[in-house]
Amino acid sequence: MTGGADNRLIRLDLPGGVRVTASDDPASPVLARFFAGYDRAFVLPDEREELGGFAACLALNASHRHAYGRTHSELVAIFEDEGGTLLGGANFLATAINRGAALPPAAVALNYVYVEEAARGRGMLRVILGAVRQLALLALGLDPDGPAPAVFIEQNDPLRLTAEEYAADTAHSGTDQVDRLAIWARVGTRIVDFPYVQPALSAGQQADDGLIYAAVDYPGDAVDARLLHDHLESFFGISVRKGEDEAPGGVAAAQLAALASRGAPVALLPMEPAIAWLRAGRRTAGHDGFRALAAAAADERGD
Repeated sequence: MTGGADNRLIRLDLPGGVRVTASDDPASPVLARFFAGYDRAFVLPDEREELGGFAACLALNASHRHAYGRTHSELVAIFEDEGGTLLGGANFLATAINRGAALPPAAVALNYVYVEEAARGRGMLRVILGAVRQLALLALGLDPDGPAPAVFIEQNDPLRLTAEEYAADTAHSGTDQVDRLAIWARVGTRIVDFPYVQPALSAGQQADDGLIYAAVDYPGDAVDARLLHDHLESFFGISVRKGEDEAPGGVAAAQLAALASRGAPVALLPMEPAIAWLRAGRRTAGHDGFRALAAAAADERGD
């Protein structure tokens, strides 16, 4: 990492006069700048991380850099124009995963990403995704010109949100839930066909089964189960649990055990047929979430 007074910074100049500054340091002013935009973007109680939670995750860079036999870097990043105006932000965990040359050398849990309202419609999401991939490789000490890391994200499941949650998040963000999924579909996002549940972010929150787990522009039609296991083990332990052990029988342990015993890769489901299904106003009864609807819509279309 490079930088002046804060020697734990990565700075990159991006196309279009955009600069990204990333830090793995909880004391860095980058965290406060990131959080200011984040606080405007995320409102649902079980998906929100407070400032102290982000600081706790970044602090684990000192103690968990090589946890689970892998190398990690938790980062916050801000994107600004040439005048210093905030355009967007991202928080992510990068994990080096050595599962053979045929698989991505690392995985990224893109925990939170936002684009400021005034910066929307300019292709900023693609800029952020490209920068996140570069930052991940640099932070892990991997070849920045080598294969790209896999990128995974959580998304709101419009079929699992209550009407109140749907309305509150849509009103706050200015983007309808289905329209948001369509935006992600345009950058190559597909649903990971696995019964994902996010463990509770803190003692005062609940596990969240109202999320979709997805892969962004992943190479191939399925994710290697071993890679997904390693990625989720690191993500659950660092970004979600913040280094704290889970109670026996918890939702994280159950998911990791299922992946550890699985031989077959985990299929990736296209999002577009399910989005078209919802936009056409077709009935969703019998589908307990967007993942199930995506599978049914893909089968119907013959994907």
